[in-house]
Amino acid sequence: MKIQFRLFSLITLLFCAEVQCIPGINKLMETVVEVITSEKGGAEEFGKKESSDGVAKESSDGAGFIIDENGYIVTNCHVINSSEKIKIILSNGKEYFAQIVGKDERSDIALLKIDSKTKLPFVRFADSDKIEVGDQVVAIGNPFGFKKTVTSGIISYKGRDLSDKISELGVGGDSVLYLQTDVTVNYGNSGGPLFASSSGEVVGMITVFFSEDGRSIGINFAIPSNTMKTVINQLRNFGKMRRSWTGISASQLDYEVSKALGLTEEQGLGVAITRVEKNSPASAAGIQVSDMLLSINDEKITKNTNLEYMLSNLPIDRVVPVQILRHGVTMKLSLKVGSRSDDDFSYGFSEDIHIQRDIPHEKIDNVGIEVTDLTVDLRKIFEIQDTMNGVLISRLGDYKGSDISIGSVILMINQTPISSVNELRLELQKISAGEDAKKCGKVALFVFDPKIRRYDYVAIPLKLNGADRKEQLKTKSADKKERSI
Repeated sequence: MKIQFRLFSLITLLFCAEVQCIPGINKLMETVVEVITSEKGGAEEFGKKESSDGVAKESSDGAGFIIDENGYIVTNCHVINSSEKIKIILSNGKEYFAQIVGKDERSDIALLKIDSKTKLPFVRFADSDKIEVGDQVVAIGNPFGFKKTVTSGIISYKGRDLSDKISELGVGGDSVLYLQTDVTVNYGNSGGPLFASSSGEVVGMITVFFSEDGRSIGINFAIPSNTMKTVINQLRNFGKMRRSWTGISASQLDYEVSKALGLTEEQGLGVAITRVEKNSPASAAGIQVSDMLLSINDEKITKNTNLEYMLSNLPIDRVVPVQILRHGVTMKLSLKVGSRSDDDFSYGFSEDIHIQRDIPHEKIDNVGIEVTDLTVDLRKIFEIQDTMNGVLISRLGDYKGSDISIGSVILMINQTPISSVNELRLELQKISAGEDAKKCGKVALFVFDPKIRRYDYVAIPLKLNGADRKEQLKTKSADKKERSI
């Protein structure tokens, strides 16, 4: 019994020592504020939530924290939403109306300002690149209206990409690589700081938590402090965020397309350049539509690369190296990075195209689709420029995929340009006779869809003869085994 009691006491002392090691925790709590919003504009509407007894009580919409003694406060965009008025309540109970200095939806960061006659306590930012998985952290916020709630935990992961989950989660920014933490957070923690326990400096801002039933399960995400510093600086100086601009749009290649093109992990799986804007940095650098972007600024493109984040966080006004693959040849180019705000981007797409049923067609047995040469009339129907060479897909035939459509133009096969049905047949015969086709079983088409004005690479199956088909199945089985190890 004594041994059990001593063991319990030791664990308690260790836990208390861990919590008490946070430098000036009470001082840190003074930097955290409540954020209460009103969409109707009347002060009486602020944060009123009806309780179980039918009485409307004021409750926080989220948290924020003071970053400057003169009253600058940072929080999440989704905390303030489209509010007409924002009330800030300091830790000492004083209330202020806040002005929005600027906000950036893509990082989910908003910068506010209150007018205080006295200097305010404020946080200091850590270098989030130096935080490591397993490091102790502390969150302070107002979960469910419980003010100044402190919870502790560790960094679970660095550089978490949530871009494909933002719509599902409902909040967060698609241009952020998040810190994942197991700190307990709930509704009302959003916009609150995540402190490094060792220094008491802000390492991130709590933004998203994953839950299936609304309760925290220890999978939570914070915007890294280094990302915050960049955005805050621009919001403070310009009122909006300006990101690096290259003038390219690109499509991540899937495994099948990469394999058909002969790309490897070591080389960089690459992305396909699907658009190059006129008078853009990419255009000046000599980058062309259909090029494979293998690396930029000496960072390889892999299957895990968040291309949106990479391209919007390049060093503005700096010349960076770019490596591309064009027609099977690796090339190195230099690109001077420009800048643009999100407001500067506008893309117009053509109106819906009415498919004509009387289009000529020739079946291509190797791939099962039906095509035709481009004519003046077909170019007019599908709004295809005279300068574009290729063959028109007139029917899908045996092809069951959804990634190409009638009216699309095949421009290249495995990066070899084609301009007629005859050239298409000859190139497919050449590819089908090669060893790579027997191993891979697919060919990469570079196509233009005039309906949405988009270029993309598509891998479609090759139909092989009996002997070649057996060889292909044998290779696929070995490849599957290798990828599962």
